[in-house]
Amino acid sequence: MEPSSRLERFTDIIKSPTDHRDYAMVTLSNGLRCALVHDPEAQQSTAALAVAAGHFQDPLENQGLAHFLEHMLFLGTEKYPDATAYQDFIHQHGGHHNAWTGTEYSSYYCSVDASSFAETLDRFSRFFYQPTFNPEWIAKEVNAIESEFQLKRKDELRRLYQVHKTTANPAHPFSKFSVGNFNTLTANGDTTGLDQHMRSYFSTWYRANRMTLVLAGPQPLDVLETFANDYFQAIPGNGPTVTPEQAPLYLPEQTGVQLHVRPLKDARRLILAFALPSIDKDYPYKTTSFIAHLLGYEGPGSLYAELHHANLINSLAAGGGISGSNFKDFNLNMQLTEYGLQHTDRIIAEVFSAIDRIKNEGLEDWRYKERQVAIANAFRFQEPARTADLAPQLAINMHHYEPHDLIFGDYRMDQLNVSKARELLNCMRADNLRATLIHRQVEVDQHEPIYGTDYQLRPFSEAQRELWQSAKATPIELPAPNPYLHPLRPPLALSEPVSRDPQQHQICDGLTLWHLQDPDFRAPKAHIYCQFTLPNVTASATHYASARLWCELMIDRLNEDCYDAEIAGLHFNVYPQHYGITLHISGYSQGIVELGRDLLERMQTTRFNDSRFADIKQKLYVNWQSALANKPLNLLFARLNVLLQPHMYALSDLAEALSHITRTGFDDWQQQLFAEVELKLFAHGDLTKETLRPLTDCAQQTFSMQANLQANMPATRDLAELKSSGKLETRGQLQTRHTDHAAMLVIQGSDTSVLQQTCMLLLNQFIQPHLFNELRTRQQLGYLVGSTYMPIEQRPHLLMYVQSSNSKAPQLCKAIEEFRVNFLQQFDERIEDELTQVKRHLIRKLREPDTNLRLRSQRLWSTISPTDVSFDRLEKMAQQLEANTTSFFIKQLAEILARIGHQGYITASPKEL
Repeated sequence: MEPSSRLERFTDIIKSPTDHRDYAMVTLSNGLRCALVHDPEAQQSTAALAVAAGHFQDPLENQGLAHFLEHMLFLGTEKYPDATAYQDFIHQHGGHHNAWTGTEYSSYYCSVDASSFAETLDRFSRFFYQPTFNPEWIAKEVNAIESEFQLKRKDELRRLYQVHKTTANPAHPFSKFSVGNFNTLTANGDTTGLDQHMRSYFSTWYRANRMTLVLAGPQPLDVLETFANDYFQAIPGNGPTVTPEQAPLYLPEQTGVQLHVRPLKDARRLILAFALPSIDKDYPYKTTSFIAHLLGYEGPGSLYAELHHANLINSLAAGGGISGSNFKDFNLNMQLTEYGLQHTDRIIAEVFSAIDRIKNEGLEDWRYKERQVAIANAFRFQEPARTADLAPQLAINMHHYEPHDLIFGDYRMDQLNVSKARELLNCMRADNLRATLIHRQVEVDQHEPIYGTDYQLRPFSEAQRELWQSAKATPIELPAPNPYLHPLRPPLALSEPVSRDPQQHQICDGLTLWHLQDPDFRAPKAHIYCQFTLPNVTASATHYASARLWCELMIDRLNEDCYDAEIAGLHFNVYPQHYGITLHISGYSQGIVELGRDLLERMQTTRFNDSRFADIKQKLYVNWQSALANKPLNLLFARLNVLLQPHMYALSDLAEALSHITRTGFDDWQQQLFAEVELKLFAHGDLTKETLRPLTDCAQQTFSMQANLQANMPATRDLAELKSSGKLETRGQLQTRHTDHAAMLVIQGSDTSVLQQTCMLLLNQFIQPHLFNELRTRQQLGYLVGSTYMPIEQRPHLLMYVQSSNSKAPQLCKAIEEFRVNFLQQFDERIEDELTQVKRHLIRKLREPDTNLRLRSQRLWSTISPTDVSFDRLEKMAQQLEANTTSFFIKQLAEILARIGHQGYITASPKEL
């Protein structure tokens, strides 16, 4: 197929050596800039369109209009007027879709089977030049926006974000309310005029010259170019030029200020935000990223280390903050200790001292070159993203980077821009600072009406300013040369014979090594999982709470010593699970075994000081106690795991147990932690069995291991037994501190056979869009509606759920039950064509190759972690789908939906006061 009209292509696009895709860029005659991505390995094709219009363009009288427009675009076009036609088509062709609205940009994207891409583009492209804006859906989608708003009313980040907006320059569009709700979109419920405002917004801003498009898939570049011409040329151009905002983000009286914010949950946080000019044009130098590296460094002698050792902070992150076409907030975000909460001025003085040290001594070329090496390694050996995930990112990149930097722009670091660094560091002064203190006991005198947050804004006092200038701050150490940073060697030669499945090696009783030198992802990277089966972790809620505390203390203790390794691309995490404790190490294969050996030794020998023990115990306790204010659906998923998996404990039970744990009791427990231990290692990537010997030798020398501990632990609980015992009802009806209600129908598979897993997975794929269309789109029960497939120790479960701000849990249960019964009545030949399509797409999905090493490691580890190891389970499921007729599966799925004994509801409702 030849393009309908050959356009001038740009192909000089910098890409990673690991990137197998081909790229080109063209500009259509209407001004639409298009990136074309040929991925011969992709089985799906993706379209992503980003428009330079967001909530900054909202009219003052209709704040949230851009977000509302995003919703309405999906609900019918002139050629395809049915409100669910687009979603149904995407689902029927094995795809997914989504969209988001930001400050200055909005994004739309979809992925489908490659063979259906042209038909999809015929539907997708019409959003942008012939939407119907069907009047009968306007009121319904206003309710959907209201539901989304209510869903996030208790979200701490949203509440803080809105206070930020309220205390910014009212003449800057950042001050507008971005989400929208019933009040901002209607006049006391009257939607008159909303239609016209929406059409005016659309016709003004949704213009081709303000858009970027990415078409990606297995199709050749010529075909993708033809698609761009054929389907997107009809979008009108000649829209307003994209220009930076003119009004300053802050008025003079809005900087040099202390902002107090009262959260709903217990929190102790200090955010120091310095107002900087826009950094968009600095992307080739990444100056703010370099400064963030120096200020946020966590190695010995750093700002973080000094504040941490003084028991003032638990964490520090540098460099975040809002940014836009004419502004950038450079944030230092710190979690405070109880002691630090009383000494925030001392912390700020230390920060100013660190900034001065960097300004005077830190702007050295060798430091920047170290960052260049780290970023160059990350680019050279980047793990390929799925094309479906890459496309939306590239659509946004096209708005910010030169064409040749479409991909490389995120990594480009040309040289140290000393003058820019000094300019930005000179902005980091008291009169340009907004210091936000977040705690439930801060003084407040104002009320933000949209999310209901109490706050106070006042200028810094002269006493504070004098203290910061005169305080004798601890001199921080700037980072020394990083011993882990060096150019990486090529991958090791493959062992013979080449295997695609991990091989099991019994090192000794109680120590098993699973190893795979990956034959496909040939980069110097690896993952090592160490699973400790420990009865002293799982024996009771007190034991498990002690293990959670121990893991947090270990991370806290080791972060400083391992920070150089972290910067160089070696990462670790340690966490408890229902067998015991897992250590995960990932990153470049050079140094990963040495780091793993060091961490194994420290697990036996590390002890913790009293202040860190007390503070982290308090932090955990507060988090667990406040969990009932979390999103109800999250609580239901967590509670379901507790109900179905032995040795899992509810957060409320863990909080109660933690409150009784003393330092002496914890020390006694820690002494016995590894008294009984079985260890399973999984090493995957650029590692040979020989290179792993120091790790396995260390494990044998460090731990006294026993065999078969994991095999003796129960796997999962039977739902029918939970129902008959009353535990499902007593423990499955949560009283929360959230205003929303939620309900979840749990359907448990009868066994762990491949056939049962296949049927449950197929049922989930089939039922998802029908559940969403009925309960979310038509009945408008809530913003969060869906289904998911969840295997626990290979036993399959299907979950159907709704979270609602306007319907109570019993009504939600009733609605789900009515849907189940009505849906079951349709299980006959009427659904055969649709189910056949879903089967075909599911077969393709089950056989999709892993995109990168990380995803393959996660998949293989999820197979190895249980006792029942089967690497070809996905293939066996695909074979089951091929071997059986659609009529066979209609009967099987109907039986599952009708099997009442293995079904049950769990709910979450606001606690009655």
